[in-house]
Formats: sequence, structure tokens, C-alpha cells
Amino acid sequence: MKTNSTYDIERSYDENYEKGPFLELSPPQRKISPDKSFLGFKVNSLIGVPAGPLLNANWIIAYAELGFDLLVYKTVRTQERAAHPNPNCMYLNQKRQLLDVDFDRQLVASMTPPEDPARISITNSFGMPSRAPEVWQADVQKAKAGIGPGQLLIVSVVGTPGEDDLKADYVKGAALAVEAGAPAIEINLSCPNVLSREGSIYTDAAVSSQISKAVKTEIGDVPLIIKMGYIADPFKRAKVIGANAPYVDAISSINTLSFEVIDEEGEPALPGEGRLRSGVCGAAIRSCALTQATHLVELKKQYKYDFSIVGVGGIMNPDHIREYFQSGVDAVMSATGAMWNPLLAYRYWQETTSQSPE
Repeated sequence: MKTNSTYDIERSYDENYEKGPFLELSPPQRKISPDKSFLGFKVNSLIGVPAGPLLNANWIIAYAELGFDLLVYKTVRTQERAAHPNPNCMYLNQKRQLLDVDFDRQLVASMTPPEDPARISITNSFGMPSRAPEVWQADVQKAKAGIGPGQLLIVSVVGTPGEDDLKADYVKGAALAVEAGAPAIEINLSCPNVLSREGSIYTDAAVSSQISKAVKTEIGDVPLIIKMGYIADPFKRAKVIGANAPYVDAISSINTLSFEVIDEEGEPALPGEGRLRSGVCGAAIRSCALTQATHLVELKKQYKYDFSIVGVGGIMNPDHIREYFQSGVDAVMSATGAMWNPLLAYRYWQETTSQSPE
């Protein structure tokens, strides 16, 4: 069975970057009205795509035409880095929601999709690749020029451990993105698919807040979003949120869940050193993601925080979008859902407008 996706999981990351997205439909027409607000920008909707699927300007523009209005440019670095070897995505044989009690077990992956596209869960392992700054800066400018009215481009950046201080590299990356014209910046503090420590910063209240503070000091009035992963312990989660709250304009939650993933023969599903554990996203992470989003809403009310909350994780259809908004989040973004259901935002718009008087 073949399941259509804008990202071809049988091709390499570089092929998808250069030739994608692989769309088999024409962008639908919708009536736009930038009557909503996000981070001080007037936008058509509060639906978007988080850091991950939108590899470059071509992807940004394609998803803008499909009706996604909050568009996050895939995480970039201050230095060039290649992607992990192919495959980077595999389907998971997962029929129920993943819960905290599951984190110690292994998941099974294959290249065979489920029969129902709405139940797709995948493991993905890219390693946060990046073109050189001079390449992605020019491409960010192309992306910004290519989207329409009422649409917001957000550039995601990550620091790279090395000779320089990690915090300083986050600051440098954010400054390069602002220099390229990014209207808003996301700093990615959470990725399970790197072998160095930049992927788990979101679990450390002190380190993450030091980076948030330094980046916000550098970029000034440019809105700052932090991307965080799932923290099972609500007390630790609250501590991380409280430490970062003074410096951020929004929190995007969650990134993928980290699991050990094997193939049907019991071997590591993804080739290469350090890739037994990889990111899991799609339908099966919705329970964890919605739990954390709801907790962020509660913390915001309790402590009168003034950041916006972006709900991410397991959003596969319009009902899931509604579920997130009912939890109290300010915006919703879909990655896996948007890849396998590129008309997701448009379908939600159709259903919403059909229920509202003209």
C-alpha cells in the first residue's frame, strides 16, 4: 500500500531538500482575512507547521499556499552539517497512544504504512542538518518574500557544541537569522536525534533559561519562541517553564518523543552509530503532547505568565486541532499530519467557516 506524503521517505534528505515537496494536488483557494493575532503579527489563522518538515523556501511557500499560516523554517545552525544517512523516516507498528509507562520499551518500525493515514506514526532521525549560513540566509529571504499576506515566517535555530560556548552559538545563530530578515525566532532546545547535548537542553531549567535570556538580549524586540520536548515529571516541567518565562514570547510543545526503535528482525531500525534511539511523532504522541500543552495552559494561568503557547504533537485531522484549541493553547502546529495530509489546515478552515455566518 502506498501512502502519499509531501516528504518521500524512500529518498534521501538531500533529494527531498532539492526536489520536494512532492505534491500531487493543486493548492486550494480560500478566502483570507488576517483578523487574528500571534506574537503581535496579524495572521489569517493560528494553524501552522513546526520546525521539521519545511526544509527550505520551496517547502515554506508550498505549505503557505496550502493554507498553513505559521511557518517554521527547519532548524538551522551557524555551520554546515550533513543529515544522518537514509532512511530518516520509517513507519511504526503502533496502534494506540504512547504513555509514560511505555518509555522503556522498544518500538518496531518498517517501511509499510498503516491502512488508515490518520493513524500514521513515524520514527524520524535527521540529526538537525543545516546548510551553511550564507546558503540558508539567502533562502530565508526567498521564503519571506514568497509567502502571502497574513502569514508569518519563523526561523528555528540551534547551537552546536564545539570550540565555542554553546550559549554563544545559539546567540550567533539567532543573530544570523534576524540578519536574514526573520520576523520571529525559535530556538530549538529539544531534539532526540543528535549525539551531542544540544538536544536535551529543555530538561535543564538553568541552562535553558540562560540560553533564552542571552538570545532574547541579542534579538531585542524580535519575538522569541522556545521549542521544548516532553517532560514527564510535572514538577520539573513547571521549574523549566518558570525559569524561561521571563525571556520568551512563546513556547512550542512538544517535539518528538525519544524511543529505542528496532526493525521487524529485532535489529536497530536506523543505520549508524547512536541511532537506536530516535524521535517518534505522529498520531501516537498526541496524548503526551496534549497533556503537556494543557499543563502549560494551567501554569500560565496560575502564575500569570504572558507567553503564548503553541500546541504540537499528534495532530492528524481537524478534530485534533479543535481539541488543542479547547485545551487553551494560542496556536496549533502539525508536522506528521501536515506531511501526510497537506490539506489539513484547509479542511479545518472549511469546517470552521461553514459553521460561521458570512
